Amino acid sequence: MRRVLHVLSLVAVATLTGISGAIAAPQILALIETAEPTQLACSDGVCQAEFSTMCLQRNREIPKPGTAYAPATADSVTLVITRADGTTARVAAAGLRFTVPYNYLSAVATVPEATIRALGATGAAVVIAPLASLIPEPKANDTNPLTADEIATVIGPMRAVAHRVVEHATDTIAAVRAANRYANALLVEPAATPADRQALWQKVVAASRAGSTAAGIARVEQIIDTCRFYDEHRGFEGFRGCLRYRRDLMLDSINDTYWRRKDLGS
Repeated sequence: MRRVLHVLSLVAVATLTGISGAIAAPQILALIETAEPTQLACSDGVCQAEFSTMCLQRNREIPKPGTAYAPATADSVTLVITRADGTTARVAAAGLRFTVPYNYLSAVATVPEATIRALGATGAAVVIAPLASLIPEPKANDTNPLTADEIATVIGPMRAVAHRVVEHATDTIAAVRAANRYANALLVEPAATPADRQALWQKVVAASRAGSTAAGIARVEQIIDTCRFYDEHRGFEGFRGCLRYRRDLMLDSINDTYWRRKDLGS
């Protein structure tokens, strides 16, 4: 928790004061596998959803808000399109772009709605494969760019360590995934009242059995109770912001376990 607060503080200070150092590539991120397709929410010509990530490189800079990323391999992220007749198809995620909203614990995937319509689809979802990674888009004036050997080590053996850590954090990662499904569902189906939000949560639980555990669901329900204060005082955005923040705290504990692994980088 202290590290997340510290990270958020550093981001805020840098934003307010304009502090910046030499331009160098930030951390490669682990993109957490999804248990089922994540529906994209479309509005104002853009379709988007948020996905959980982990920092794989402690020696690299924390990505600044708005930093652009791309999947390390093209087959690690897939679009599932839905046609007007209800049929679905899996297609390459061409045009999908990832950006970091705050720090290393999440990334927002966006794609123009026109791209979805051009595929003959009425909607789309995203599937994240096991061992997926995100690499920061290179900059021409980068003073410390990622090398091919560095990328290979990070998305290979280091990413495998992160995968094992996630697999062993059964209840915590189940809670992270459930909280993220709920946060994305709130974008697809904005719930105007606390009662509507509770009903939507029950729909998320009923439709998301893959990768769920009773302890994970119970943990998110405790978070929902905590976030009701923000619901009452700041409405929908306050509630969703609280939910995402608590999700990131849980994920950061898994990231800390990753850093403590003795086989890291082997």
